[in-house]
Amino acid sequence: MPRSTIQRKPLNLQVDYVTITLDVANERMKAQAAEAYQRECGVSLREVRLLRFIANEPGMTLTRLIECSYLEKTLASKAITALVRRGLVLRVIGESDARQVCLYLTDGGVAVVLDAERIGRVALKAFREALSDEERVIFERCLHKLVQAADEIMVQTFSQTAKRPPARKTV
Repeated sequence: MPRSTIQRKPLNLQVDYVTITLDVANERMKAQAAEAYQRECGVSLREVRLLRFIANEPGMTLTRLIECSYLEKTLASKAITALVRRGLVLRVIGESDARQVCLYLTDGGVAVVLDAERIGRVALKAFREALSDEERVIFERCLHKLVQAADEIMVQTFSQTAKRPPARKTV
């Protein structure tokens, strides 16, 4: 088996991708929000997200909740189970289709999501104040464009990499 060499010289690859910068900003904001929601409301950031969607669409199914929240199915399911156990969410058999389980907030769930909304609005205000009105409009427009273009960007990226010959394997 041939010996592998150690890479000692930097490759000088790009590391300032917009996705990395967005991740850093997002992770910092999420960490601060998660701490505030846990401390003030007793729920995780993920749970707040799910409670908000259920509050806006009472009776939604878990499948619909997963579509709206962009959470992985297992994570969303576990979070809903925890919220049900804590008495914040009710699972109700669907009236028109008994195979469906509909999700509703309890009075306690409504109270928690309204407290979380107050915290979220304060955080959003602080975030918005970091940018001028003009910058915020441009930023939001750019984010929406990137979201809309995400699928197209991925298709283009993968079609370009698929045209390249595969990397040679050293065995």
